[in-house]
Amino acid sequence: MYLAIVVAAGEGRRMGFKKQFLDLAGRPMWLRSAEAMLAGGAERVVVVTGEADVTRMREEWAVYGCDDRISFVQGGATRHESVTAGMRALLAMVSETGFYIRETVAAVHDGARPFVQAEDVVRVYTAAAEHGGAVLGKPCRDTVKWVEGQHVERTISRDKLFLAETPQAIRGDWIQQAYFGDLPLASPTDDSSLMEALGIPVAAVESNSYNGKVTTPADLAYAEWLANRLWGSLEDHANRIRI
Repeated sequence: MYLAIVVAAGEGRRMGFKKQFLDLAGRPMWLRSAEAMLAGGAERVVVVTGEADVTRMREEWAVYGCDDRISFVQGGATRHESVTAGMRALLAMVSETGFYIRETVAAVHDGARPFVQAEDVVRVYTAAAEHGGAVLGKPCRDTVKWVEGQHVERTISRDKLFLAETPQAIRGDWIQQAYFGDLPLASPTDDSSLMEALGIPVAAVESNSYNGKVTTPADLAYAEWLANRLWGSLEDHANRIRI
């Protein structure tokens, strides 16, 4: 059983607005990201958001069809706390279905990565089921410099560098230890680093398509352009029918 958490609890300090609600060809970005996980095989998706945004997300969810595979939970003060809240909700769902947690794989995806392709999501789930954990990303193709102050100190070999993206997935038999045991890191910045610290084998899965994260105004402009290119005409038609 494949499960997913979409983390969409940002406060929008860098962008000046809450980017999870960015309109991408007629649908909010958080929903694009959640639907991408469903397309990749997730049977349930928990969207984690801030307390002030749960109502707005449910309202938007209702407008676009009330897909009962998507649910919502309030996040915490840090990303890890938010993911843990999502994991707790997923475990409750699993217990209701009669599945054993060891029969599941749970993936964590950024709400600001709406363009991940279904085949990449499937490959992450498959790798995590085999190895214990998996992270989507790309090998580093740029030359990397180590900088101290304003000066380059040395060049870092890129041969083994891998640029992490999401989704990042964990097999169900590791969830309890990773998210509800003693935390091996003070504040893990992603789920792969948490698994690494626990000694869980994490497979590096190279993404085959664009999976950029919307972080800066430049990212925003590109995301709007790409969304209109990918989905614009279809979504315009659907919106006309809805109206």
